[in-house]
Amino acid sequence: MIAFENLEVRYTATATPALKGLTLSLERGIVGLLGPNGAGKSTLLKALLGLLIPSRGSGTVLGVPLGAAGSSKLRSRIGYMPEYDALIEDASAYEQVAFWGELSGLAPEAARDRAHEVLYFVGLDESRYRPVSGYSTGMRQRVKLAQALVHSPELIFLDEPTNGLDPDGRRRMLDLVLRVHAELGTGVILASHLLGDVERVADQLVILDQGQIKAAGSMAGLRKALAKRVELRFLDPLDGAKEAALSDLGTMLEARNGLYDLELTEADPAGIFRWAQLQGATLVQVTPRHDRLDEVLLRALHPDAVQGSGLRPTPPEPPRLDQAKPAPDDAIRGSGLRPTPPELLRPDQAKPAPDVPSTTDSSALREC
Repeated sequence: MIAFENLEVRYTATATPALKGLTLSLERGIVGLLGPNGAGKSTLLKALLGLLIPSRGSGTVLGVPLGAAGSSKLRSRIGYMPEYDALIEDASAYEQVAFWGELSGLAPEAARDRAHEVLYFVGLDESRYRPVSGYSTGMRQRVKLAQALVHSPELIFLDEPTNGLDPDGRRRMLDLVLRVHAELGTGVILASHLLGDVERVADQLVILDQGQIKAAGSMAGLRKALAKRVELRFLDPLDGAKEAALSDLGTMLEARNGLYDLELTEADPAGIFRWAQLQGATLVQVTPRHDRLDEVLLRALHPDAVQGSGLRPTPPEPPRLDQAKPAPDDAIRGSGLRPTPPELLRPDQAKPAPDVPSTTDSSALREC
């Protein structure tokens, strides 16, 4: 589907390379392009789209060489959903998607027919004649996906497709990405910095950081290659000398009551048993620790400092309304929110009003 060798991209001749000697081959499927902001994800997408000319190296997309004379014909075979939209606010989704279909090479009548089909596919059939100025963020993202699909491409590039979406909108968008591949047979390159999004949909993964590939491969293979964390249980707690000798196996993460959480230097479980035999320690249990993908990848990108990496797990979903706790009064003050007004009392609950001086009593008026 995509291959490139020693690919380098510079924005100016004297600038530091935004992509530094990338070499990779990707099979058809859903490929997650993962990395912190500024890692080079959007630059790589633009190079593969033909919007940026590589300064060094070579590559092919769907068999067409990058920068070749006929590479412009590739645009009828690929689709692109940019991170930021440029929708025409006073035009309907139907008008815009049909227009983009014509720009992608469809005849006007075919473009109109396909606009109806893809807007139905993304769930906007009932809203397709409304101006997009009244659309929510999730609806606008689905218009962008529809325009990327209108000409039935073989491959689509999605740049941060869940950007700005709430948890429900993010789930619906990722479901659409899975349907695009499963039902339409379209290859997908999805660039994101939300680890949970990539883990949910991708079957292949490319990790970029500072313009370089840190790891690449299938999701299952990457987990196996990177996750080297085990928990060791010994019959008796190790003495100080044997605990220190555990550094021969890897990095000690935690030790408690005969249990040792260890990050192995090499993924070789047999080496643990050889070490125990050499040390004269009775090893009774070795338990692989299956880390979450975000923990594994953060260690792969920044083994010495997870904080400040720019990657973050998928934001937690907010509590449902029936689980939400009321905010304290002092948290409401100054927040721009107003507490719900109290319900009016029924007549049988109403308290008698305090005595009010008669308006004819001039002395009481003077006191007021």
